[in-house]
Amino acid sequence: MAKAAAKKAAAAREAAAATYFPIVVGVNLGYLFLRLVYQRASLSIYSAVVTMAMVAGSVIAYKGILEDHANAPKGKGSSEALAGGASLDLLGLLVVVQYGTVLLSEKLYWLLVIIPLWGGWKLYSIFGSKDGLSGLMPNMNPPESNVDVVDGAAAEKANEKRQKRAERRRQKWS
Repeated sequence: MAKAAAKKAAAAREAAAATYFPIVVGVNLGYLFLRLVYQRASLSIYSAVVTMAMVAGSVIAYKGILEDHANAPKGKGSSEALAGGASLDLLGLLVVVQYGTVLLSEKLYWLLVIIPLWGGWKLYSIFGSKDGLSGLMPNMNPPESNVDVVDGAAAEKANEKRQKRAERRRQKWS
């Protein structure tokens, strides 16, 4: 069974690579071309390091997208959300910053401040929230001791559903 899961993950990675590799390569080559055309006079060591950091960031995001595709749940009950997760968001942010800094203003590098802020928020939501580790291990929270706090409308709706289901079963077997 492990081999089947590994084969599915590899197939998902290959399918994602076939989709995203040309996009990432095209985006980075376009960025490098525009950087050379529009900012040839202001090329320096700083700009070369920043350019390589932006390209490296998009490569890291690409690898994350591939891993997310490989680890995405498939089959019944899986969500219809776009696979790629946070890595796809990172790639989008990097593309906006890359092309924005070349075509508009270098002040768009400040958008990269979003990355550590988002990371801090994720850490807080995992470790600092009142639910504790609910983001990592949802069953870690102890059960509530006060059962009387259940919402009346929700309990009534659930009871109604159970009764309808029981009635359908009775009709089916009679």
